[in-house]
Amino acid sequence: MSKTTQKVPCLPDVPDLADLPVERLEAMHDAAAAVLASERELAETGSSVVMEVLRGQGDFLTWERYPKGDQFDLENHSHYFYHAHAPEEMAEDENGHFHLFVRPAGVNRRMDPWRLPGATVPEEPGDRFVHIGAISVDSYGRLIRIFATNRWVTNETLYRSEDVIPLLERFRVETGEPSQVLNDWLTNLVILYRPQLEALLRQRDVTLQTWMSEYPDKDVLEDRTLQNTGEVFVNHAGQIAAIEAALGI
Repeated sequence: MSKTTQKVPCLPDVPDLADLPVERLEAMHDAAAAVLASERELAETGSSVVMEVLRGQGDFLTWERYPKGDQFDLENHSHYFYHAHAPEEMAEDENGHFHLFVRPAGVNRRMDPWRLPGATVPEEPGDRFVHIGAISVDSYGRLIRIFATNRWVTNETLYRSEDVIPLLERFRVETGEPSQVLNDWLTNLVILYRPQLEALLRQRDVTLQTWMSEYPDKDVLEDRTLQNTGEVFVNHAGQIAAIEAALGI
């Protein structure tokens, strides 16, 4: 669990994959190979995903977003940035985390925002971006956890989890900046850990509704005491073993 006074729901590290379609499992297996290839390439050059995103960015400062100006793939309507909080707000050994988004152009304009009490919904659909999850790493760039957040954390437009889940397929960063190998790694991580991302989005909805029931006088979506709505600690070996077991290989 992350080091914070808030008790963050912690999900199982490897969900049951038995009911997933074979095509999805095969895509996850291919993504695992791509993730490992990216990590091997970085290791062989003495680099890491942290070094790649911070290269040429100056001092690494708490709350600053990297790369400066964030990273966008306008063709694929995808966006991310990396940053760090104060140590007590992060997981043990966490250096920082990547926040991943689908931009407004990738969101169906007919999709109805989740208008919970206190929800901020931009009038123009073209201003409504979606946070699909966050990925924590240590100082060596090794994956630690995946987590979801309350609305205020990223200022996103909130949609129900079942509307956001299909957007996971849209996240893809194919630009060469700040690093193609980093972008490949992030793109394939979303495929590899999609079951966990889906579970976290569903847990986010449950957490928000639970807090609204328990604290009816609070503006829960803007409540700074509710930052992360769920987290899952993950590792490649366990995920690959579960995929291969489900595939029977």
